[in-house]
Amino acid sequence: MKHITLLPGWALAPDNMQPLREALLERISNVTVDILPLPAIQLSSLETDLSSLAQQIKPGVLIGWSLGGMLAVQLHRRFPEHFPQIVTLAANACFVERKSWADAMPTDIFKAFYNDYRDTPEKTLKRFALLVTQGSPHARQLAKNLSWDALDADQRLHSLAVLGMLDNRVALSRPTQPMLHCLGALDALVPEGAAPAIAALHETSSVAVHPQAGHALPLEQPLWLAEEIAGWLESGHA
Repeated sequence: MKHITLLPGWALAPDNMQPLREALLERISNVTVDILPLPAIQLSSLETDLSSLAQQIKPGVLIGWSLGGMLAVQLHRRFPEHFPQIVTLAANACFVERKSWADAMPTDIFKAFYNDYRDTPEKTLKRFALLVTQGSPHARQLAKNLSWDALDADQRLHSLAVLGMLDNRVALSRPTQPMLHCLGALDALVPEGAAPAIAALHETSSVAVHPQAGHALPLEQPLWLAEEIAGWLESGHA
């Protein structure tokens, strides 16, 4: 039996991945699908935190949304036999721009968001919800329906620092096996230009872009995602 584990994005509760879980169970036969919350992580203990997270996840297909996707890539890099098949959802190679990676969030905008969350976490989360759902015709309703994780404000701030620091370009260019990257063309947090840039990192990995979806892919387009993931697995990546 195939096993799939889903990881949510920054500050987001596992419940947000339930529509995708149901779609995968319907589309793929003989499969189990778990959803795990993202743990508290921080830069000073990232290696230990990743090792601890790896021990909580059954071997198999690992699918991560946003920060969850970036962490999935890092887990594949460290434990390729445990996590051979990786799928990322609305996850960039670098969430924040670098000199040689321009298709990402501008540094000044990320720093402002980080400071805003540190100073006014609840208010900033509401703004973040609108950014996550931007691009959807039902954005405001989706934003209201988002559920948040059980971490406290300080733990989320540490995780946010990890999100700003992670650089997955090397890991994405040298995977043990090809990966699948699913993105939304209307994403307010991951620029559309990231799709061809990610595709260029590894020629046999796959990139799928939904033309009418934003960052909230697991909530907006669970059936599309399930079809893309199932097709990719059935094409020889299982």
